[in-house]
Parts: sequence; structure tokens; C-alpha cells
Amino acid sequence: MGANNKRIEFIDLAKGVCILLIIVGHIGFMVDLPGVTAMRTPLYLALSGLFFKDYGGFGQLLVRKTNKIFIPFLFFYVTGYIIFYLCRVLFPGLFLGDAKGILDVFTQNQYFNGPIWFLLVLFWCNLVFCVITLNVKKEVYRFLIVMLLFFAGYAVEKASIFLPCMLDAAMIGMPFFYFGYLLKKSPLLYSETKTSHTLLLSALLFYVAYVADKMFHPIIFFHDKIIEGNLLAMAVLACSSVVALLLLCKSVKRLPVVSYIGRYSIISLCLHHLIYRPLQLCVRAVPFLQEYEIYIVSLLTIALCMASIPVCIKFLPYVTAQRDLIAPRDN
Repeated sequence: MGANNKRIEFIDLAKGVCILLIIVGHIGFMVDLPGVTAMRTPLYLALSGLFFKDYGGFGQLLVRKTNKIFIPFLFFYVTGYIIFYLCRVLFPGLFLGDAKGILDVFTQNQYFNGPIWFLLVLFWCNLVFCVITLNVKKEVYRFLIVMLLFFAGYAVEKASIFLPCMLDAAMIGMPFFYFGYLLKKSPLLYSETKTSHTLLLSALLFYVAYVADKMFHPIIFFHDKIIEGNLLAMAVLACSSVVALLLLCKSVKRLPVVSYIGRYSIISLCLHHLIYRPLQLCVRAVPFLQEYEIYIVSLLTIALCMASIPVCIKFLPYVTAQRDLIAPRDN
């Protein structure tokens, strides 16, 4: 039981770091640090791969992932567009981004509540990988199928072909989801090693990621399906930084605020865009605050996300992955 608690603690911490990087990155803070942009989405995908289970069949997994991923996506997607249409009526001159309407999920990649695109990617990755694991038992063939999906997504991106519901981004993200699945099967994260050794390996991997970034400048933006530069360097950069951060979190184990946000990361992921955009408008309306906009908006957004967590747990448990709306069948 103790080992499991330790695992949960450092995974929660890693999720917290990940969601905080996503929040401040969207606001514009720390976005240019080497490796940060390349690590955020692969880290969240790898963390999801770490916890992948097929639950004994595709139907069981579909129900569970519908509860934990798709229902939160649907709720916050519709909520976002209710706000979108209200703003168009009440504040017709207000800039509402690139969103067009509630059918955006089928026609473009820009949503009013932008960050929830990632929930669709997670949903597809889980479903597709479940089909792979149930039907393909040899790991080498699983690897080949995953890489085939990646290169198919890469080809779609290069040909500027649009696929609805973030299917193309899911194909590009499959190797990182699979990477997390492989990490779970390895002793790297869960073996009992000295903290000093873990920190040393973490520092070494961060350095590898730094060198890959500085030498090759690979770029991967999952949302916009932008992939540029050396693909091998991109893989080294993303995977090295992901493992380095996980090992660092394993050594630290827990940071109260960060771990709390990580435990309920889906709430902050779904809410922060709806929080920071009106905050930016408010700060920009006050001239002497404009110079400190990024810092003020970042701190207030994180604080409001934290304050929203207990409210969502109490009043919105079925749409924030805290309770199941669809009861899974017993095995």
C-alpha cells in the first residue's frame, strides 16, 4: 500500500507541474524556455499511457473513458459555446478568438474553450490503443502500428488535410501515449533507488533534452499539427524531458499546491481558458497593471482554478471525472 501511495504522490506532482506549464504557457509566461513547449503535451500523454488498462474489453474501456474524458469534454465544450453566444449578443464588439460556432469540432481545430481539444486526443488514444493491445500481443508489432499511425498523422499534417474531432492530433500523439505505457512496464520510475541517483539521472536527461533543443530546434505543436525539424531529435527532446521531470517528481514526491492541482488536473485543464481570457481583458483595462499582465493573470488564474476544484467536486462530479455518469459493468 505504501508503494502505491508513493506512486500516486509523484504522479500527482507530475500532473500538477504539467497543468501549470500548460496554464502559464497559454498565458504567455515561460513559453520560450528550452524544452518546455516540447514537453507539455507529450508529458500529459505519457502520464495517460502510464495508467492505461483495457479493463477486460473494448466496451468496458469505452464506458470508463466516456465517463472520465468524453463527458467532461462535452460538458465544457457546450458550456464554452453557451458563453460564446452570450458574449456575441451582450458584447458584440468583444474579440472572441477564432471560434465560429458550436460545430467547430467538425469544421476546424479552434474551439472557444480551446484547451479541451486535448481531451479528445486522450479519448482517441485510449480507444485506438485498446484495439491494438487486445488484438496485437507482440510488442514489436504494437510499436510498428503506433509509428505507422504517427507517420499517417504526419503525412496528413504535411498535406494540410483537415480531420475532424482532433483525429489527426491523436495519431501524432500516439507514440507519446505508447511511451508512457512502456514506462509503466519498465522499472525506471518505480524501482527503489537512492534519491541522489534519481536526481543525477534526471539532471542528465534534462541536459540531453537541452542539447537536442539547442542543436536541432525541433518543433511540435499538437493542436496546430505543426511538426518541423529532425524527427529523431524531437523524440529525444520530448522523451528525455518527460522522463527527467518524472524522475525529479519521484525524488520530491509531493508539493501540496502543485500536487493538489495535479490530482484534479482535468478541472484546471477545462476551466483555465474560461478564466484567464476575461482576466486579461480586465488587467488590460487598467493602464498601470498592463506591464505586469502575465504575472497577475497567471497567479489569479491558478488561484481561481484551485478555488474551483472543491466547487466542481461537490456540484459537478459527473462532468469533471469525479463520479461515473454511466455505470460500468462488473467484470
